[in-house]
Formats: sequence, C-alpha cells, structure tokens
Amino acid sequence: MQTLSRPTARTLVLLSFLVSWPAFAEVEEARDPGFPRWLAISARGGYLMPGGRMDGAAEPLYLYEIYKGLFAAIVEPTIRIASRVEVGPWAQFSHAQMRIRCSAERTCKGSNLRFGLQGNYHWNPSGPIDLWSGVALGYDTSSVSVPAAEVTYSGPDVTLQAGFDRNFGGNFWAGLFVVGTGGQYDKLDVRLLNGSGSETLRERAFHLWIGFGFRVRVAAPHPAVTN
Repeated sequence: MQTLSRPTARTLVLLSFLVSWPAFAEVEEARDPGFPRWLAISARGGYLMPGGRMDGAAEPLYLYEIYKGLFAAIVEPTIRIASRVEVGPWAQFSHAQMRIRCSAERTCKGSNLRFGLQGNYHWNPSGPIDLWSGVALGYDTSSVSVPAAEVTYSGPDVTLQAGFDRNFGGNFWAGLFVVGTGGQYDKLDVRLLNGSGSETLRERAFHLWIGFGFRVRVAAPHPAVTN
C-alpha cells in the first residue's frame, strides 16, 4: 500500500476545495433568500379626479360638485400565489380638495377613505421592467362637513388598474400606474349636533374616480430574473 506524502496530500485537498467552491457558493447563496419571494410591500401616491352622481334623486348631487380631487396614498401588502399572480389587501387614505364652500372665505372640510382586496397579473415578472394589470374590489366612504352637520356617502366599488415597475437593483422597484374606479353609494349617514341617523339609498347612481400616480415597491425578483 502506497502512502501519500504530506505535501502531496495537502495539494490534493486544496485542489478538491477549489473544484467544489462554485457548488459550495451556490448552496450558501440558496441558504440566504433575502426578502421573501412570496411577499411584496408597496406604497402608491397619486391624484384622483371625480365624476358621476352621489345619488339618483330627482335633484342629484354630483361628485364633482363636492370634490375637486383627491391626493391619495395607498398601502398594499401582497402575496404571490403563482409566478405571475399576486393578491392582497389595500387601503387608501386621501387629502380631499373640496369644491363646495361653507362660506365666502373658506371651503368645507371633507375626507375620503377606501379599502378592499385586489389581484394583479404580472406580464413580465422575470424582466427588469414588470408590466402589470389587475382588478380591485373596494368600499368607498366619502364625507363632507357643512355647518351643523356631517354627511357621509358609502358603498362598494370596482377598480381596474395597470402600470409598470422598474427594478432599480436588489429588491427595490418603482414605476407608474393608472386607475379607473366605478361604484354606487348605497348608504347615507348624517350626523347633526343633536343626533345622527342613517338610511339605505333607494335611488342610486353611478360615480367614478379616475387617477394616476407613482408606486414604490419592495419585492424579491422572480426566480427567473437574471443579472
């Protein structure tokens, strides 16, 4: 039986280590997934313009008579349920530009809050520019405060949306989007100084919000992405 000398054995060990290093590095990289590939957290900022009626009464109240527009911020965590499909909740908080005036010197105060669930399809999840489109189901609450009363219309709506996100390195993405929302208010709440009340609207009408804006996003690239 032949015995290897110490220098020869040391050389063989070193060569074996060098040959196996690429595979070892791949295993180490696979053990460090970074940001979860199934989760994304996004934030949007945009502007929404109103249209349509708030109710279907004989003398209807139009949405654009109340609001000039909304400066909106949307928070949306999503999870990936397939290589191209993401779903998750969303919430929109808005600063309302009001048109209706409570006096000659000032406009009335108002607010708008929306929330719901959405699903988006990613057309190019493995590319540096990710085109996406989707649908969101939501609930819209629009309020206006006039002297001695606060009036709130609320009801369900549906949003069609589309946009693109560009990868700026690692898990960071940013892009633009457009949205179109249509719905009906089915409930009216009125709060007075001496009490409050609510009713279900019998005469309903269609209203809409059309908007655009930007989105920033933290999400791991699709596994097929190559540098």
